Amino acid sequence: MEENLKYENYNSKNGSIIKKSINKNFRLNKNVYNSCNKCQCENKEEDNYCKFCGTSLSNIEKINIKEGKNKNIKPILKQLNLSSIVKTSISSIAILFIMSIIFKLMVSIGFDDLGYFINPIHIMMGLNLGYLDVSSSNMLGSGAITAHLGLLLLLLGPIISLLLSNILFMKNKNKSSKDVFLNSVGVGVVYAVIVFILSILSRMRINFNDMLQYGMSVEASYRPMSIFLNGFIIAFLTTYLLNFKKKYNSENIHLTLLKKAVVMIAIGYIVTFVILSGITLTDRSYLYEFGMYSYVDQISIGLILSQLSAYMWGFANFIPVTISNTSISAFSLITSDLFLDTKLIFAVMIALGALIILLNGCSLKRKYKDSKVNVVLIFSVYYAIVMGILALFSSVIIGGNLSIVEMNNYQGAIVLGMSVLGAVIGSFIYSFALTSIGHKLYVFDDNDIDKNIL
Repeated sequence: MEENLKYENYNSKNGSIIKKSINKNFRLNKNVYNSCNKCQCENKEEDNYCKFCGTSLSNIEKINIKEGKNKNIKPILKQLNLSSIVKTSISSIAILFIMSIIFKLMVSIGFDDLGYFINPIHIMMGLNLGYLDVSSSNMLGSGAITAHLGLLLLLLGPIISLLLSNILFMKNKNKSSKDVFLNSVGVGVVYAVIVFILSILSRMRINFNDMLQYGMSVEASYRPMSIFLNGFIIAFLTTYLLNFKKKYNSENIHLTLLKKAVVMIAIGYIVTFVILSGITLTDRSYLYEFGMYSYVDQISIGLILSQLSAYMWGFANFIPVTISNTSISAFSLITSDLFLDTKLIFAVMIALGALIILLNGCSLKRKYKDSKVNVVLIFSVYYAIVMGILALFSSVIIGGNLSIVEMNNYQGAIVLGMSVLGAVIGSFIYSFALTSIGHKLYVFDDNDIDKNIL
């Protein structure tokens, strides 16, 4: 029986195409949107024949062997919507620039000196969470500081600008999952190149000539490669998530699982944020241990909780996190010096993360029970990559040697966040283990459930 299964062309349960390759010269494909070539009506994903006229929804395509052997970039360029890609990228930069001007005006009102030194381009680079290098020197010595303010709320600026641009120029330009992927990569590359160039132009040098600071100079610049990498990731994911529709799920399992990984992490982050907000309204004592209570007010509480939510979700995935230079992991939680109430908060986060990942494993089993690929492994890989991106974006690092007034060097550093490598490895192992368990725990047959309901 098992020997005969490999020769089947159609699934025995739902009739979907299993063997797409007829021979070395021809292959069988579903029509785009599962639309009928004869009456142009759109059908459901599981339909093999048009429910209106009965025409087959599959088509036979001839494989060009020469093109398969000699890959050419021209077919890819033809599929790219270059006009929409350029319009989306440039308009998003323009919207972000307007946001930065407004932000600069707000800063100038509250902090006159700071508003004098920065310009909208500096703010744009900060909103893209780039690394900032600052060096200073005078007659008494020199010093340098490296800063990365990975405040997740700052991402709202680029994300909103990209969402608006995609709605205007890209939303209805995709006809398949491949179109979505290629156009998302295109927007990511063009956007990243623009912010890369702006990061080079944003370098500044300030010389002080007053009596108190005579001979002092300060140089500041954003690292172009960090800006390029962050810009590509932000633009690609925003464009991809907005344009990848549910009807594309059956076309490419990798793109579907990538979106599922992003959505699951977003759900975990939002639920964590809601739980922390509820706890903070009743008891803020846990903020004392993290040295953040003095910063809590009506304005900054949202900023603090948005950062802690990322670290708590990372902790829930068995990733070691550092908060106010204090390293915390699931393995050292019991022996740590934290208050009992704070330990209970972390324990709740572990239980929450485990529940969400287990349910995800059940969902994968229900949707891909007939899949020949290892969906658990593929999902875990994408999940680990996205968690690595979260660790990259959410890190707050301010450190360096400060010796402006005296010749001695003072080493100082403020660190909050997760190691990118630790986040990737830890989340992959944890998600793979729990997703596998959830995948095996789901033993229900959807057909039997439907019969019982009827």
